[in-house]
Amino acid sequence: MKIAKEIKVAVLAITSIVIFYFGFNYLKGIDFFDPKNEYYAVYDQVNGLTVSNPVLLSGLSVGRVSRIEILQEQENKLKVYFEVREDITLGDESVAMLATDILGSQTIVLKRNNVVEPIAEGSEVKGDVEPALTEQIQQQAYPVLKTLDSVGQHLNGILANIDRNESKIQNIMLHVETTTRNLAEISEKQAKIGAMIDDFKKISAALADERTGLKALLNKTNGIADSVNSLELAKVVNRLDSTLITINSTVASMQDGEGTVDKLLNDDSLYLNLNQTLVDLDALLIDMKDQPKKYVHFSLFGRKDKKK
Repeated sequence: MKIAKEIKVAVLAITSIVIFYFGFNYLKGIDFFDPKNEYYAVYDQVNGLTVSNPVLLSGLSVGRVSRIEILQEQENKLKVYFEVREDITLGDESVAMLATDILGSQTIVLKRNNVVEPIAEGSEVKGDVEPALTEQIQQQAYPVLKTLDSVGQHLNGILANIDRNESKIQNIMLHVETTTRNLAEISEKQAKIGAMIDDFKKISAALADERTGLKALLNKTNGIADSVNSLELAKVVNRLDSTLITINSTVASMQDGEGTVDKLLNDDSLYLNLNQTLVDLDALLIDMKDQPKKYVHFSLFGRKDKKK
């Protein structure tokens, strides 16, 4: 029995398609001969997740997405079915995390957490969405950008203050330069200052000495001053005593009527004579004023005869 060429071509084509399908899925991690358990998770959005996308556990592919349904009665949420190897057990605390890799492809990452009692096949696994890489970068970069913006504002304020106070800053720099120069000069004269301090220490030590120092010198000075004061006071007292004796003697003589002073004080004849003399002199001056020719003779044309 001969088989027609058309049948041979058709069988070969079907076989090639089947081999290609199984080979393609095998390359994607689908093993048709390995038993699987199917679970599902519900998401608000899947960010481009498609059927046959891998299911990962600790970075290892352990299954794939089998189908996706839209739950229109639940605000268009998405029910994603995924197959997992039969030896992978999941529990009530397990999470199916929808994640996006660097290239932008979507995967389901399983987090088994603490499995106390495995859930049955076909049960719901809690679904969650991991923030995209760009969103994570934005979330981490936002505080940094905010801080940089704040730092930039502070720097702008500092620069503005520097511009406004440029002259003051220049003056401060000049003062700093002058102070530095003065400090350098002081440093150069440090040896002289040290010598002066040493000399001052020696002088202080000498003055503090009890036998030859300042205290002994002051004691000697006080003794000399006391002696001088005693001598001067004695001289003054002696002179005052002598003067008082003389005054007493003079007063006694005046009281006894001895000497010229006593006569001037007790005898009024001198006063009377002086008073009479002043009266006569006054009369003479009045007569000279009334009769000047009686006392003065002169002529502009020569001497006249005395008889006339």
